[in-house]
Formats: sequence, C-alpha cells, structure tokens
Amino acid sequence: MSDESEAGMSIYLRTSIRLGPVRVGVSKAGIGISAGVPGLRVGTGPRGSYVRVGAGGVSYRATLGGHHRRRAPARGVASVPASVLPDPGQVVLSDVTGKRAEELQPATPSTLVAQLNAAARAHRLWPWVLLASVLLVAATPWILVVGLPLTLWVGWRDGIRRTVVVFYEVDGPVRTRFESMLGSFDVVRRAHSAWSTVARGDLQTTYQRKVNAGAGHLVRREVLRRGVDGSAHLKANIAVPSLQSAGRSVYFLPDRILVRDRNTYTDLDYGAVSVIPGATRFIEDGAVPPDAVQVDTTWQYVNKRGGPDRRFKNNRRLPVMRYGEVDLSTSHGFAVHWSFSAESAAHALAAGFAVMAGRPGSLAG
Repeated sequence: MSDESEAGMSIYLRTSIRLGPVRVGVSKAGIGISAGVPGLRVGTGPRGSYVRVGAGGVSYRATLGGHHRRRAPARGVASVPASVLPDPGQVVLSDVTGKRAEELQPATPSTLVAQLNAAARAHRLWPWVLLASVLLVAATPWILVVGLPLTLWVGWRDGIRRTVVVFYEVDGPVRTRFESMLGSFDVVRRAHSAWSTVARGDLQTTYQRKVNAGAGHLVRREVLRRGVDGSAHLKANIAVPSLQSAGRSVYFLPDRILVRDRNTYTDLDYGAVSVIPGATRFIEDGAVPPDAVQVDTTWQYVNKRGGPDRRFKNNRRLPVMRYGEVDLSTSHGFAVHWSFSAESAAHALAAGFAVMAGRPGSLAG
C-alpha cells in the first residue's frame, strides 16, 4: 500500500506508484522497483539512477530508462459550430492552434521531456507476440500455453517502457501556489462542458451569414476532457491538472506546463505564457449545458431583419449562450483557445495561471 499524505485542496505526495503488478517507490537512497502478488513480492533498489531537477521548493526524481501571438476574437460576436453549414466548403476554416509541440523549443533543457518523448514513441510489442501465437496455434496447439503468458508479460513490459515515473517534492511558496492552482482547477472541473477551438473562419458574405444563424464566424471545436491524472505516459505522486482534447493536451506541473501534440512533448514556463480570460456569445446547435447562461435566441436561417427565413423548411430556433473562454499563447507561436459552459471556470483557470506565474495581485478563483 502506498504511503499517501493529504495536503491542501487536492495535492497529494505518494512515496510509491503502481504500474499494474509493479510498484515503484522512492526513498532517501533512491528509487526502487518491486513486483509480485499478495504473499510474494520481489524487487531491487535503489534501481538505476534518478534525476533531481528544480529549485525554490520544487524538485523531482525520475526513473531513467535504458534507452506570433493570436489575437483574441471580438467579444460579443456570435459563432456557431461548423455542423450548421449546409456545405462546409463554402467557408474556409483556418487552424488557430499555432505551432505544434515539435516546432517549439523546450523552456529549459529537460530530461523529463526527453524521457516522455522516448516513452511516447516506444512501439508496443505485445500485438506482434499475440499475432505470432495465433498464426502458430494451428500447427502447434500447445503454443497457447506459452503464447498467452508471453503476450501478457510483453504487454506489461510495454507499459513499463511507455511510462515515465516521477516523484515530485513540493515545498514552501511553490506548494502554496500549486495548491491554489488545484483549487482553481476544481472550478474548471465542475463546469458541465468544455471545448478546445481548433479552427475558425469568418463569414464573408451576406448569404453565408444568413444560412448560419446570422453568426460572424464559424468554429471547429473538440471536446475538452478535464482531470488530475496527468498524461498516459507520466505517472506522478501528485495531482496533475490536465486539459486534453483529440489534437492537443496540456498538463500543469508545479514547475512547468507540459504540452503534448500526438507523440511529441514539450514544456513551457508559466511566466512566458499570456492568458486572457473572457466571455463569448455562442449560437448553440447542440445540447445546451445546464450550467450555461442563455442570453438570446436566433434562427438557423435568418432574413435581413434577423427573423426566420420562410424559404427554408424545418428552420430551427437556436439558443444564444454565454460561455467563458480562455486564450493562452506565447511569443513563440503557441496558442490554445478553450471555452467553458460556466463563465466562472474561465476566470478561475486564468487566476490559477496568474498565481503559478507569480504575477502581482493574482488570486485563485
């Protein structure tokens, strides 16, 4: 059983982390590893090397394996999802996520980022072992006796190779700031819905605006998942607030921001990130989140006066919602645009960023 102590809002400091049947533990002597079942456990320790990085109250130990700022959209301008458009080809949507992780230089030379990239790119071997067992079973039925256990063992080894275990030690003012960030993130998690905007296109003609509920632009958005378990490739002894979408994931650590694009990680310094909170009017053609505020209604197809265009059958009345939004960017070209059904979530997230960056007058939401 891991030794766990609670502190603050959601921060926790474990002395061991489980990876399936494997337990990785940390002590003053270093990092050790053990595996087994109830009643039988074997292990070694200290195992290999560990890295201690950071100063001013933040450090971590990690196992070592063998191997242009985007301008925010105008407030109060309605927008609708691209699904409203009868022919999406009529409006050009441009990517608004800025540079990808592989195009950005890490904030500092980072062993952690290098390890995560190696773990993310490590190939899974168990499917090949399973395939070979299945192909051989016709000629040698008893191969399953060896093949299935071997597949399970290789799958476990795949998990070890594809995971970086990190033990953080967070003390002093950094701990206070991180606990404040976690408190702010609780507000973010309580929002019913959240999205990441990945593309945007302005509606140029009167016809485009009329058949898109009178909106000023279209956006393409992805569902934004929120949690504190961190990345699939990172196991940590602390809570790791995370905002993850299909195209990009962002993780908040005590000493840095981790960004993942597909199988590439990089990191950002809190002080180098510009965070702008606000609110936007959004014409919703999907389910209306219960915690969102409706400020108006419109029609899917509108006439010049803003009323329903009678030439279109099944012309739906659409709600105009007020959502919170956060624009996050750096001077090197990184950008994300998040929106939340509860406006309070956007301001809480921005406040948490401000606390982590040590900006004067910042308070957690």
